[in-house]
Amino acid sequence: MAGQIAELAHRTLVGAYRNIDTRDARIVLLDAASAVLPPFGDRLGSTAAERLEKIGVEVRLGAAVTDVDADGVTIKDGRGETVRIESACKVWSAGVEASPLARQLAEQSGAELDRAGRIAVHEDLTVPGHPEVFVIGDMMARDRLPGVAQVAIQGGRYAAKQIAAGARGRDSSPDRVPFQYRDKGAMATISRFHAVVKVGGIELAGLLAWILWLAVHVVYVVGFRSRLSTLMSWTWTFVGSWRGQMTVTDQQVAARNVMGKLVLLDRGEDDDDTVVARAS
Repeated sequence: MAGQIAELAHRTLVGAYRNIDTRDARIVLLDAASAVLPPFGDRLGSTAAERLEKIGVEVRLGAAVTDVDADGVTIKDGRGETVRIESACKVWSAGVEASPLARQLAEQSGAELDRAGRIAVHEDLTVPGHPEVFVIGDMMARDRLPGVAQVAIQGGRYAAKQIAAGARGRDSSPDRVPFQYRDKGAMATISRFHAVVKVGGIELAGLLAWILWLAVHVVYVVGFRSRLSTLMSWTWTFVGSWRGQMTVTDQQVAARNVMGKLVLLDRGEDDDDTVVARAS
């Protein structure tokens, strides 16, 4: 995410807003961990950190956020010192607990919750005492499985298979084969044309890893037309600097109307019914 914000600040916005000097943008990545992307290992983590710094991201590791307010954040760094960072825009990307639905389910079923509010499930991903209720994804706590999409996808397929068997009258809940997670590796994009990939003992970084990341994600898009439109959209995004997702908000429209009326006042052409900009 830090890399994408840096791309947005230093590349996409250049020339888009004449009143914004993107050189003034400061992106700071705060992480209480001792390395960037710990699951990827030391080598790929160091590569990712170097790439982030190269595109203008300040990487601060061992930095725990202790306070957040409208004007900035307060952190305690690795040396135990308290540091204040002024910021009008903060992005929090750390998940701290499961959906409240998990607690509601636990209260009604008597299931146990872990510290993150996830439900402890059996080997077949069912709630203890309720073989007909499956819990998957971020709400499930089982064998310290990582909270990644592949766990949810594989868990969903497993649960669907068991439910389908029960619907056909072949419910074998007492003898179900336990759910087995297959780790297919991990991928992460750092910036345009740069990613890191770890599959088993294979580690890749840079352009080749980025192309592999694109290919895998296109494969998982459902339908040929969707894949084609995704490829066209990505090609336009990566080749050019403009992003069609950028929109004009109501606040921008209101500000533009006010500025337009000020111009008319200056010219002596005030008209209360004049609308300079209109949301579409």
